Amino acid sequence: MDDKKPNRWIRGRNRGCRILAIFLFALLSLVNTGVQAGGPETQSAGKDEGSALSKPVASVNGVEIRALDLKKAMEGRIPETGHRNLSQKRLTEMRTEELNKLIGQEILFQEAQRLKIKVKPESVEAELQKIESRFPSEEKYQKALKAQGLTLEDIRGGVERYLAIKQLTDQEVRSKISIGDDQMKRYFDGHRDQFKRPPQIRLRILLIRVDPSGLASDWEKARQKAQELADRARKGEDFEKLVREFSDEEELKSKGGDTGLLHQGRLPYAELEGVAYDRNVGSFSDPVQTLYGYVVFKVEEKQPAQQMAFDDLNKDLLRKEMQESATDAKLKEWMDGLRAKAEIKVY
Repeated sequence: MDDKKPNRWIRGRNRGCRILAIFLFALLSLVNTGVQAGGPETQSAGKDEGSALSKPVASVNGVEIRALDLKKAMEGRIPETGHRNLSQKRLTEMRTEELNKLIGQEILFQEAQRLKIKVKPESVEAELQKIESRFPSEEKYQKALKAQGLTLEDIRGGVERYLAIKQLTDQEVRSKISIGDDQMKRYFDGHRDQFKRPPQIRLRILLIRVDPSGLASDWEKARQKAQELADRARKGEDFEKLVREFSDEEELKSKGGDTGLLHQGRLPYAELEGVAYDRNVGSFSDPVQTLYGYVVFKVEEKQPAQQMAFDDLNKDLLRKEMQESATDAKLKEWMDGLRAKAEIKVY
């Protein structure tokens, strides 16, 4: 499990994701690898290339995976125009990775067939509608299929293949993984270092804005003004009043420059990250140059990292991530077993 962002467990925290985009990419990748040789794409490539693309690069229990399948998988991963930006070593590594994925998909599909898994027609139709809905019109959808040398039957076959594999893994792995509250508590107790609120800091910020394309004299004038205000604050003037009167940071100006408590990496100006956390509460900075001008800040409050209580966690998120981690481990173990029993040849 990822331990680099422990504050993700704070109750109520919402983390965005791109599950739909990943799902569609995986689906279309599988669809592409289900196309049979001899379509318009292969024919247009010329006889020599068409012959090369029809040759097998691997086989699983006698079922061939063709060069065309691998070519389409590679094109799904990186656009053809991006190939020139990759070293030959990296391209070779990616080719091996994609071939292993195709081998894995074929192993899973054959296992689904062995277990006589049936995909419901209505499920296939629903996925076909999802694919078509990505295009602005049916005409453009048909043109896209033609450009890729695909037919609707190719797409249907790819969708059926995808759903059979998904149904198989749901049945044989995912449905057998369940994470209870007691398991979450044990994980929490054994990994308390992952469940900490990071250090926080609250600043009061004053900005003297400078046009990024301004002259050096403009920047120097702004620095001198910022330094003057910092000196006035150190001599006892109310810094909040100085902010409200002189700051060019409109959003924070109305709050007297108060940022509120922020985690490291969340400060309004990246240039402050390296200087703010080492200062004592109540101290004032000298002018700090940023992309937008010079900033003077006061450290209002600092809070050290704090151990979270189990009851404060976002338990739905913890359960989901523990389930995903357990599923990945079980899926790998199960796949290793299937691979060991399969006759795999790479040419």
